[in-house]
Amino acid sequence: MLAPLLEHAEAAGHRVLYLVRTHAQEAQVLAETRAIGARAGRPILAVGLAGRQSRCLLLENVAEMRGATAEEYGKLCGDRKRITRQSIQEGTLLSPPPELPESGSLDLQDLDGCPYYARVLQADVESLADRFADRRSTAHGYEEYCRSENLCPYELSKLLAGRARLVTAPYAFFFHPRIRSALLGWMGVGLDRVDLVVDEAHNLPDHLRDLTTVAFPFDSVRRARAEVTERGDFALADGLTAGAFFDRVGEAMQGLITQYAGDEDGILPPRALEDALLTAFGGTSHQLTAYLEQLAAWGETLREERRRERRIPRSWVHTVALTLLGWPDFEPPDYVKVAVREPRRALDAYSLDAAVPAASIRECHLSVHMSGTLAPLEEYRDALGLPAESRLVQLPPPFPPEHRLLYYDPGVTTRYDEIQSDPASLERLADRIAEVLETLPVKTAVFFPSFALMDRILAAGLAAQLPRGAVVEARTLSMSDLWRLIEGFKEAPGAGAFLGVAGGRVAEGIDFPDETLEAVVLVGLPFPRPTARREALRRFLDERTGGRGWEYAVLAPTQRAVLQALGRMIRSEHDRGIGILLDRRAVQFAPVLPGLLPLTDLGGNVQRFFGRRARWNPPPAAGTAERGAPNA
Repeated sequence: MLAPLLEHAEAAGHRVLYLVRTHAQEAQVLAETRAIGARAGRPILAVGLAGRQSRCLLLENVAEMRGATAEEYGKLCGDRKRITRQSIQEGTLLSPPPELPESGSLDLQDLDGCPYYARVLQADVESLADRFADRRSTAHGYEEYCRSENLCPYELSKLLAGRARLVTAPYAFFFHPRIRSALLGWMGVGLDRVDLVVDEAHNLPDHLRDLTTVAFPFDSVRRARAEVTERGDFALADGLTAGAFFDRVGEAMQGLITQYAGDEDGILPPRALEDALLTAFGGTSHQLTAYLEQLAAWGETLREERRRERRIPRSWVHTVALTLLGWPDFEPPDYVKVAVREPRRALDAYSLDAAVPAASIRECHLSVHMSGTLAPLEEYRDALGLPAESRLVQLPPPFPPEHRLLYYDPGVTTRYDEIQSDPASLERLADRIAEVLETLPVKTAVFFPSFALMDRILAAGLAAQLPRGAVVEARTLSMSDLWRLIEGFKEAPGAGAFLGVAGGRVAEGIDFPDETLEAVVLVGLPFPRPTARREALRRFLDERTGGRGWEYAVLAPTQRAVLQALGRMIRSEHDRGIGILLDRRAVQFAPVLPGLLPLTDLGGNVQRFFGRRARWNPPPAAGTAERGAPNA
């Protein structure tokens, strides 16, 4: 697909914008583009973009910046760029990058201009573009070169984007309106000259809903109250103090969460928060708006003051005030207001319509949306509001079908009501998983519908029956620690077991080529949790699609999660693997799982499929599972 698209873009004077979710996907696209250029006998410049947070060499060792938002990074970066340009105009040479103190972190106040940005301003960009068009350059090589030459990789990639035929970027670069405007400026084109590619496109509708959802955590009100206390309380109109204002807002939010959230979340009635605030303050909406505007102005002053002090330009008072001022704008049918108890107390305006932020797709010259699990294609097209005449193409897998065996176990299930009514069912599931793992002579991934269910089954006896050296993913694990855990699992000799969650980071985002994974066991089906948000989305899609809400909001994401998990073990035409779904309900997915059979004589089928390969690991031993970190 990429070669003809690049040929078309070059002939038409267009740019290819390739949207990705992960750094690994970006690296693959850049490598393929350079390989295509080498085969065609003409280098093709391809540039990968990433956010400042991951590419700022100046601020990466400033402890205060950990947890800073993209906006906060942008303001601090902009200040240092301005100082840098002024210094160069005045003929002042900027010092080399500062040495790290023994503490391992720098103080933001000690940093003036940016020597990395200065080097970019003084660089020969044309010669650098020629260098990075070379097929031997890689994404990692780009980062390492910039670091060795003290060049800002973020600012240099922006300059190179204007010369590149292909640009890769995370989804947010295109779908956030302000960032998209900047991106098109860097590329030097309008949307009508953009050939858009969306990789792993099955993630896009939910990504767009998350992007446009407005979260209002209770903790932000607590932080705003603390900020007022720290800086000195002050009076608002009518004698009310800022501290008392936030106390009443917090009480109103807590009351709504207690009343409507249930065990996890619940739908708020129309104008519930507005009415609760008016009751708390005993005033009118005009008076409430006056309070919020005064608080927003105070917060903006604080942000600018902190910016002048070379601190993160942050104010929780400003954040809360702006959220409350905009809250009445998030109304049905595009939004639903939700009271949330878990995982954190909040009031959220949940975005239902992914087509609204996806509208810019239709302004591009063309768009190509790809995923191995994009079906049902009509659901994806309709969710994004793409034209009815959009071409829908479903291709057969490029892998030999005989390289994969699929089974489902009709004797078990993780159906919620059955587990609740029969606690012994967890013990039976634990024994069944252990039996399957003992039979498989290869590296095996075991994916559960949730961390909570995985922990319950481990506690019900599975932990004591796991093969020695089994690895258990923890929800609190950082991405870097998770990578180390995965690489250790891949490199360990012989068979092994990796326990994780369907729909999670490992089940959807990691490749396990060759013999690093040859079996996948799905414990139950990863249906979305029956939250108020999911029910609101189902009703919204019911109205939009003539009654297909459950199919689109529940069945389709479950199908994709199943296919993604099973897809971890087959990454090339040479890979082989066995997939086992431990749930009788799996039969409903038979149309998208060709060859799915009831599980009988697993040992015999495994031996015939893998030959006489024996387990390399010793027999199971209690207490031998390795966890990346304690499950929270």
